[in-house]
Amino acid sequence: MKQKIHDYLLQRPAGATPAELLDLIFTAPGSDAEFGPRFLETLLAGDPRFLWRENQRRWAASAHEALARSLDDAEFVVLDLETTGMSTSVNGIMEIGAVRVRAGRIVEEFSQLVNPGGPIPPFVARLTGIDERLLASEPPIREVWPRVAEFLGDSVLVAHNVGFDVGFLDAAATAFDGAPLRNPRLCSLRLARRLLPTLRRSGIDALAAEFGIPVADRHRALGDARVTAEIFFHLVEKLKVHGILRLDEALDFQNQARDGRPFICLLPRSKIDSLPMAPGIYRFFAEDGKLLYVGKAKNLRERVWSYTTNSASHGNKTLDLIRHARDVRVEVLGSELEAALEEASAIRAEKPPYNLLGKHLPQIAFIRLGLTDEFPRLSITKRLTTGRSRFAGPFRNRKEADRTLTLMTKLFRLRTCPGKLAPDAQFTPCFQGQIGSCSEPCAAHVSAAQYADQVAQYLEVLDGRADDLEARMARRRDEQANAAQFENASRTQREIQLLRRMARRQAKLGWIVRQRNFLVLQRAIDQPLVLAYAVINGLLAVRARVIDESQVTALADEIRRRMEQPRGEVRVDEVVDGTTILAAWLRDRQEDEGNVFAIEGETIAEESLIEWRAACAALLRV
Repeated sequence: MKQKIHDYLLQRPAGATPAELLDLIFTAPGSDAEFGPRFLETLLAGDPRFLWRENQRRWAASAHEALARSLDDAEFVVLDLETTGMSTSVNGIMEIGAVRVRAGRIVEEFSQLVNPGGPIPPFVARLTGIDERLLASEPPIREVWPRVAEFLGDSVLVAHNVGFDVGFLDAAATAFDGAPLRNPRLCSLRLARRLLPTLRRSGIDALAAEFGIPVADRHRALGDARVTAEIFFHLVEKLKVHGILRLDEALDFQNQARDGRPFICLLPRSKIDSLPMAPGIYRFFAEDGKLLYVGKAKNLRERVWSYTTNSASHGNKTLDLIRHARDVRVEVLGSELEAALEEASAIRAEKPPYNLLGKHLPQIAFIRLGLTDEFPRLSITKRLTTGRSRFAGPFRNRKEADRTLTLMTKLFRLRTCPGKLAPDAQFTPCFQGQIGSCSEPCAAHVSAAQYADQVAQYLEVLDGRADDLEARMARRRDEQANAAQFENASRTQREIQLLRRMARRQAKLGWIVRQRNFLVLQRAIDQPLVLAYAVINGLLAVRARVIDESQVTALADEIRRRMEQPRGEVRVDEVVDGTTILAAWLRDRQEDEGNVFAIEGETIAEESLIEWRAACAALLRV
């Protein structure tokens, strides 16, 4: 426990409050406000690795005591390197430029060309003007290093993307001195991103322009070091505005996440490097082996790596997960779709504390027209249902479905109110009727036959016959424009575009949502098998893996069994997640991502089996 706290404080030069440390070591620190601080004092007070800063009410690592000094009193070396590439090799350095800064002034400079002993990429030569001929007579890094190390001394190192530049120097220090540099280091890039969050770019050129700094000798080490030093002076002044006056506070500030706490990720980097670049699910575990989180990925290595960077997109809960995660285990699956389905099953079964049930599911919505009533109504639903209904969708989210529903009620004046109607001429219509978005069957303002005609016109659009309607809307738009009613014309044009999007969606997916019994066959990525998903009565009922076409018969038998199963025996909560995921996949899929086959009638015809076998054989040959 003490080692865990010490490791944390080494990454937090300005120290941490007792509450922060208690949150680090306990899942639920408790509500006793006095016990926690007393516990930490008993645990840490006798250990020389820790010190208590009474005036700040913080624990700190003793190793950082020297960093608790004013920024005005600290000495900085602002540096820049020109290198042969991105790999931090000891032989990758071509030029070193550095300036020593005290009290906001440059007091000394260092510049040295270095012979890397190898070729210089043409792009680098064009960018910097440094080529092999220029470096032929220059010393290698081994001869230069003693003077570099002397100039650096124990100063605070500053660079724009300090991890890159100092990474090369660490490689040299390790090669020639046996250990990487121990200097504290500040990154002007990280500081700029924290201090200037509205600035779109944080490169040297953008910051120089922002602060009005003249640029000379760009992409040469000493010239870039000078400009970076001027940028750093401005950033220090902005730090002071934020109340950051000490070096340890500045070091903490640059590493803070969006929640104001330090960004710390202790997942084993070597293990992440070895993860497969394949679809699947990953699980994060705490130090005690407790499952914390289950996620899906199209590329497992890239997805898990994304947690190791201090990204502004990480929410507070994700940052807390990253701080507590100590191990990751993965399961490779056949496709991104299969990964999403397995993720949903794992979350429902295992209930990891950092997963919110339902949060992982894609947003999806349908517009439903129930046909069992004499006066059918339009409504929005999250899933396909059984019974006599017609569906439009799936839409990307509820908001898009709402906009489309508003347009459909305006065009066809169908009701959206719940319940069965008993038309009565004395009834007062609701708001929708009063504004003309409903033909008011509740108040007997329209007969059943007239309302049925409205429904038929709407169903024509669902069946792909929207050309006449669009033409009428276009004429109305043009009339509005000719009458200088430009806002109305613009609104009508947006409605035309919405109608077109709905028509395209129905052309692509209309038969699927109308059928509600269909089979998806998808080849697994880098695996000789076919993934099969059967939807029965609008619910994902069968999932299977097919290794060869002879297994299609067994797949068909399972589909038949599920089709014959009484609906009351189907556990909807077990299949609704998968149904939502599959509907979103159908909405977004590309043509080469799988085959979809209708399941006609109450059974499966031999012709369908032949078609499925042929499709499986073709997918297995790919």
